[in-house]
Amino acid sequence: MNPTDATAADRPGDELAHTDHRAALDAIEAAWPHVAPLQGARLRAAVRSAPEAEWRGRPRILLALAASHRSVGSRSHSAALPWFRGVAKAIDADPTVPLDVRAGYHVHLAATLRTMGDLVVAHEHLEICRTMIETDLESSIDVRVALSASFALQLGLVRVHYGEYDQAQFSLGLAAGLGEEHLSPAERVECHSALAYVSMLLGDFALAGDHVRRAERLAEGTELMTSAFAALSQITRLHLALEQDETRDLPAIVEAVLLSTRGTDWEPLGSFAEASVCFAERRFIEVLDHLARITRLAQGFSGRSDLPAASAVLRAETMRQLGQPHEARRLAAPVVPNARHVLCPARVVALVHLEAGEPEAALAALEACHVLGDLHSERSMGHVHVITASAHLATGDTARADIEFDRALLSAGRMGSIWPFATLPDDDLRELVERASRRAHPPLMTSVLERLRGRAAETVPQLAEPLSDRELVIVRHLATGQTLGQIGSQLYISVNTVKSHVRSIYRKLQASSRREAMARVRQLGLHVDDD
Repeated sequence: MNPTDATAADRPGDELAHTDHRAALDAIEAAWPHVAPLQGARLRAAVRSAPEAEWRGRPRILLALAASHRSVGSRSHSAALPWFRGVAKAIDADPTVPLDVRAGYHVHLAATLRTMGDLVVAHEHLEICRTMIETDLESSIDVRVALSASFALQLGLVRVHYGEYDQAQFSLGLAAGLGEEHLSPAERVECHSALAYVSMLLGDFALAGDHVRRAERLAEGTELMTSAFAALSQITRLHLALEQDETRDLPAIVEAVLLSTRGTDWEPLGSFAEASVCFAERRFIEVLDHLARITRLAQGFSGRSDLPAASAVLRAETMRQLGQPHEARRLAAPVVPNARHVLCPARVVALVHLEAGEPEAALAALEACHVLGDLHSERSMGHVHVITASAHLATGDTARADIEFDRALLSAGRMGSIWPFATLPDDDLRELVERASRRAHPPLMTSVLERLRGRAAETVPQLAEPLSDRELVIVRHLATGQTLGQIGSQLYISVNTVKSHVRSIYRKLQASSRREAMARVRQLGLHVDDD
């Protein structure tokens, strides 16, 4: 065979290989938005199987490579940044690059920066994308609508971080409406997961559950539910299990939260959910440890994240449970609630006042919550009604106490949650439940009342250490409403001695206020009103 014949024989094979690479790259360009989130590593391998000269000048391929680093199983999101720089250079070099690449670059870069905690710059890129979509009059409507769906999704996720839940719900709702035709399955899972989380925070537990189930259906046959795309679904599942006292599968849900949030922008929220489990199980020192970890995790975040305020409120609630009311008030008082009072630090302040025997101050602390009214997050408003009922009971205004308790029952019935009632002193819960049992209620409220009646009917434990004769005398004086000075004068002892006896009485009765102590001794049959 002569050289001419050999050259002629080689050329068809080279052309065929060139054609095969081009066809494969064309297919990747068309399908990458659906493939990259699920099979990022395989997409990168498929592109690199072609000679670099074939794809390095194709900005859509570069964008696919960049976005593929935010896929299931990927933990190194910063590895995408060099590829995004390559896309930017390709766009700068060719002003005719189509809108789906130019605006898509900003959307996907924003998503990557968000996962790395750079919320400010992510938001800036989304605003650039918004301007491009609104000012481009040459691209097809279909292209602009598809970009709008992705833009709305990413903007909604940034707003979740910011604690702008109404705006987030609007953006995510728009993305969900467009998603069936214009978002990838991974993006739709991400969208419904975020909608589940926001719905849960605002108190619509039924809607939150619906969104979780939609995300799970979309993720069937994939690993999406173990990834960052479903992180907010898993966090929502954990909060709902706690709120509705469905703790049987709690360890498995906690594990799912840790798996899906690790190394992502949702990791601090995952740790916060885990801290909430520790709080519900009264492992308060572990709560503080988780909150310290959250502070470290969120330290590198830019932008106005809502998480520090949420952590401050949970830390305050924890300190109150640890018997540190002054520290609880110090932590909660400076926290400014967001527009819907999702955090509602006033609840902690009000409980501190209530436990200190200051019901009027407790009511004053909750005044802004009642002014907000129906716009208040129902998830925390139920707790507000419970505390308000207890405060009115302490002031002797039983009519208003009954109204607030009924409102708390209705809220609990809608959400299937009775945890807010657990914050009431036992004697208050018994009295309010007993009063409510005399009134007629619809089935939704009756079911909650039956659950509470079971709790309120629990027997009061006997004192491990009985009250001394002197303490019994002081208890009877306390029941008359006398001041400590008046008691000391009548018994010919100093005020400090009276205080010492009162501290011992509270310790033995496991009470934190005079009113709670008096209720406890009556339950024990000590007849404090006897002469």
